Amino acid sequence: MSTTRTLLIDADDTLWENNIYFERVAGEFFHRLSAGGIPEPRAQEVLWQTEQRNIQITGYGSRAFCASLHETAQALGVTDLEPWIQQQEQTIFHHPIELMPGVAETLPALHEHNRLILVTKGFPDEQLGKLQRSGLAGYFSATEVVFEKSIATYRQLIAKYELVPAQTWMVGNSPRSDINPAKAAGFGTVFIPYHSTWQHEVEEITPDGETLLLENFAQLANHFTTQSIGKVK
Repeated sequence: MSTTRTLLIDADDTLWENNIYFERVAGEFFHRLSAGGIPEPRAQEVLWQTEQRNIQITGYGSRAFCASLHETAQALGVTDLEPWIQQQEQTIFHHPIELMPGVAETLPALHEHNRLILVTKGFPDEQLGKLQRSGLAGYFSATEVVFEKSIATYRQLIAKYELVPAQTWMVGNSPRSDINPAKAAGFGTVFIPYHSTWQHEVEEITPDGETLLLENFAQLANHFTTQSIGKVK
């Protein structure tokens, strides 16, 4: 087995801005529906219910989100937003990469002292495209684009990369995807809250296991840029 400390690092809203682009489109979607006489609370409710129903099938990303927009519009009897929704899908898919504060300066140092594996949800073409545009790909020894982040997902990563849970940390902004299932798999976790986390990802962090709470990505350097192996003290 590996004797190297491994950091599994989330991508969206941990390395770069992502949710803001979905929020902007959703806001404009609600505005257009409201202009047509559909109250925003009603539109929000239908979209939320649609996303929760579809997510098990469509997964995450621009295509999944816009498929739910299409379905929501249809459910509300709106048919003239189809071209606009298609345009928004492309806008989100190709959104510019704005790195989170501290990422550009900290990731090289983390790479020097740890094995880094990117673990992100979504579809490979979209997520790998963002990674390529970010200029960060060279710092990761591997990239995993998964449909869902569950306990089973993390256990599969243990087997695939011969991870030692006591020497492995999951870094991310989502309690539901990055923290709680990783803790259940035996990893240490690092929670870096994002200012606007998608409602679906909001969850109380379980008390068991170990979680570092950091204010920003740069603070990782205080914990993971030494040669020490194993859990951070």
